Parts: sequence; C-alpha cells; structure tokens
Amino acid sequence: MMSSLAALYAMPPASGRMLLMPMTQDGRAGLARVAVAHGARLIAAGPWAGSLVVEGRRDALARPLLMSGVLAIAADAGGCGDLG
Repeated sequence: MMSSLAALYAMPPASGRMLLMPMTQDGRAGLARVAVAHGARLIAAGPWAGSLVVEGRRDALARPLLMSGVLAIAADAGGCGDLG
C-alpha cells in the first residue's frame, strides 16, 4: 500500500513540471537535447547533479526519455518545491 502511494506521488503529471534524472552517462549527455526535441521547455537545473526541471507532457516525453536512460518524476517529489 505505501509503495503504491509513493509511486503515485512520484509519478510525473500528465502535463506540467517534471524532474528529469539521468540514470546513465548517455542519459546525462543527451538529457536536454532529448527533452527539448520532444516538446519540453527547460525551467531550471534540478537539485541533483545532471538533473533538470522541465515543463512538458508526460505522454510525449516518457518513452523517449526512458529509452535514453532518463527517469521523469513529479517535480515536487524530487525536492524541487516552488521554482517560480
């Protein structure tokens, strides 16, 4: 039950701000390029080295990011708080 709630909390929104976290070196190298190519708007650097906060649509970003070694989670779940 608790793991299900945690997964729902971390799930990126259908549309809005997401924290993108590279899980591989290739993911880190291509993070911004892949995100922007699939409609994301860069907002800020994320709280961890190599991470980014973007605004975009989950359905457009999820598969390309995952295939590139990048995990997308809800920005609030990633400690991003209020980014203006």
